[in-house]
Amino acid sequence: MTCNCILRKGNKSLDSPKAKEQDGCGEDRPYGRPRWGCALIPVGRQFVHLAYMDDSGTRDKKNPYQVMGALVVEDKQFLYLEVRSNLIAESIIPESRREEFEEFHAHELYGGRGVFEGISQEERFGAIKVLLEGVQRSNAVLMYGAVDKFKLEKGIYATADPVQICFRRCMEGVEEWVAKQENQNLVLLIVDDCDKSAKKSFRESFRRLRKPLKQVIFPPGQAWHFHDDMYFGDSRESIGIQTADLCAFFIAKHLKGGDPAAEGFYAIIKDRIVHSKLEPEHE
Repeated sequence: MTCNCILRKGNKSLDSPKAKEQDGCGEDRPYGRPRWGCALIPVGRQFVHLAYMDDSGTRDKKNPYQVMGALVVEDKQFLYLEVRSNLIAESIIPESRREEFEEFHAHELYGGRGVFEGISQEERFGAIKVLLEGVQRSNAVLMYGAVDKFKLEKGIYATADPVQICFRRCMEGVEEWVAKQENQNLVLLIVDDCDKSAKKSFRESFRRLRKPLKQVIFPPGQAWHFHDDMYFGDSRESIGIQTADLCAFFIAKHLKGGDPAAEGFYAIIKDRIVHSKLEPEHE
């Protein structure tokens, strides 16, 4: 991809063809990134990608895998997901229970718990299928970071927080994918709300990968396509977070294995996974 930027030295604009040729601007850059020191001035429409992140396996002691999944959808495609999910909720939840319904929580929907208790497996599994098919039809993509918790506990990084490892690997995957699209694309990160301590850890991890810009240059090794801050959303009010939760749930089930029904749901989304990283790396 070509670097669409305008180089500046001091207050002097070097946007002429000759100046660009002398300074190397306008050349093809890997993943569409400008060269170090370029001032990136967006040209044309700036696409905004919404990255919804949620985890799976945090409270499941039987599942050796901790997963953080990201659902990345272009802003103009989000309404499709929202309308589709709300229609599914109306079709599956009995009218007498609709005031109780707050969200599609993956483990409740799959296991027939909470507000889904008493709803037949056929209906619940049908709803899951339609929700997951919405990922593909909205042209969304998925990334995930995963940690083998049992293997981590036996290694030299046993005290590391598996959730934060997953978060960093997932965020790196989002940056890598978006950077391959267009220079101008921007990512807005929304993570499922959590307690004060977890929020602090997430913000610290985010800031290590996306430092504040003090001038319009882009040193390497940072997630520059992300907006300057991350946000936390209430999953009960966010279809994006609920869908990310559903995808992360079946990714974790797939990694654990031994559940044919869950494997069928994983098969629906596997082609939308553009980045995956499992830590510690298996020998």
